[in-house]
Amino acid sequence: MPAGRITRYLDKLAEYHGYPIKIRVDNGSEFTGNTFTNRERSHGITIEYINPGSPYQNGFIERFNRSYRTEVLDLYLFNNLEQARKVTEEWLTI
Repeated sequence: MPAGRITRYLDKLAEYHGYPIKIRVDNGSEFTGNTFTNRERSHGITIEYINPGSPYQNGFIERFNRSYRTEVLDLYLFNNLEQARKVTEEWLTI
């Protein structure tokens, strides 16, 4: 996902939940580039990067990724993105 899209999504989340004090992310280019880092700084958010090659340091997202992969992605053959979004939304609300 591009950094601009991530920041827009985080801003929408902040409308409902407020801005966090700190956010933990991996070292992907979408999180290390200026778009993401400048946005976080402008909202007073500290960025905490996990150590490279240490996904266990970000256990919540790793657990989510595994559950999503085994409970959604491995079970369906999607014809389009809208169908994937619908199945994902249903999965998230269960």
